[in-house]
Amino acid sequence: MEHKGTKRIETKRLLLREFQPKDAEPMYHNWASDPEVTKFLTWPTHKSVEVSQAVVDGWVKESAGLQYYQWAIVPKSLGKPIGSISTVKVNEETDSVTIGYCIGRAWWGQGIVVEALRALIAFFFDEVGANCVNACHDPRNPNSGKVMRKSGMTYEGTWRAGGVNNQGICDECWYSVLRKEYEATREKGSGVTYSEENETVTQRNEAERPQKEKEDGTVPENKERGIAGRKRIYVEQITAKAEKASISRRILEALPQWFGIPEAREEYINDSQEQLFFAAFDEEGRQPVGFLCLKETGKATAELAVMGVRRERHRQGIGRALFSGARKCAAENGYEFLQVKTVQMGRYEEYDATNCFYQSLGFKEFEVFPALWGEQNPCQIYVMGLKESKAKC
Repeated sequence: MEHKGTKRIETKRLLLREFQPKDAEPMYHNWASDPEVTKFLTWPTHKSVEVSQAVVDGWVKESAGLQYYQWAIVPKSLGKPIGSISTVKVNEETDSVTIGYCIGRAWWGQGIVVEALRALIAFFFDEVGANCVNACHDPRNPNSGKVMRKSGMTYEGTWRAGGVNNQGICDECWYSVLRKEYEATREKGSGVTYSEENETVTQRNEAERPQKEKEDGTVPENKERGIAGRKRIYVEQITAKAEKASISRRILEALPQWFGIPEAREEYINDSQEQLFFAAFDEEGRQPVGFLCLKETGKATAELAVMGVRRERHRQGIGRALFSGARKCAAENGYEFLQVKTVQMGRYEEYDATNCFYQSLGFKEFEVFPALWGEQNPCQIYVMGLKESKAKC
């Protein structure tokens, strides 16, 4: 996919645009403070406009990232936002996006979200090059399913106990539309236009997004799925900072052989919140079993900053699955090289296994820094060239 970021999109009645700091007040009054709106959401009802301001400020901070898609739904007749619509997940392996939306109760039943969702479906197929656009809702919120059907999506099935929202563990009804279906039914003159009006430039996916938003109810997030080794896992790119910290802490604290120094471990956990973050979840309990972080070290180079897989899940292909997703993301973001650091071979049995793993992925020895981590832990740097790297997405 060729990511475009939050472009302005205009339909007959709506302007879909990036959020602005001044939008906090209408967000709070028009939808975020209404418990009926948040009933099936994954984030709590806002108790004050200050809460809404903090959320909006976070969105504005991330708004220029080319993989960041977060629109305010603004009726032209009103000039102020009445809800939001965004990507909840972006799956590069399947070229698919999951959409979430939320709108104020005063505007339910007017076809506004259908109009907005249709515009985004067109945008992701025509502009970004997606192959599938999907969404889901709690079955106790059937109106959200009507929005999906009216937008051209097809019901795929119900994932029983597949999600969690403000009502607790819930079923998820899934809908999707494929590119070939969209192209077969697309009518000329859709009335959708695009204009580029992004502000500052960052290269981050949505980082703090408590919204995972839904309309008339809810559209929970979908985890990217993959298979590693003989056991099925889900591989997901995580964007919420709190979730990154929680996952990295759970994994690193379970690996004292590699991350036994508390101060160093805390530094890894804190740094992970600002990095591209990939996590692997087991299929049965949907618990995190591993993660990997990438950070930029130069305009052409990204570094595998930290990686951990629970010891009982070693040699099951989880590390390779995580690296596969991270490598593809790095290439699509325009990086030409990957690098990684570890303790030089021949010092510790645990790190010898790590060296062998990196070599098996295709990394090549580049240089050893004898004193970077102290004389007892010489630092080995590995590098890898990324073939067919693309312009930043």
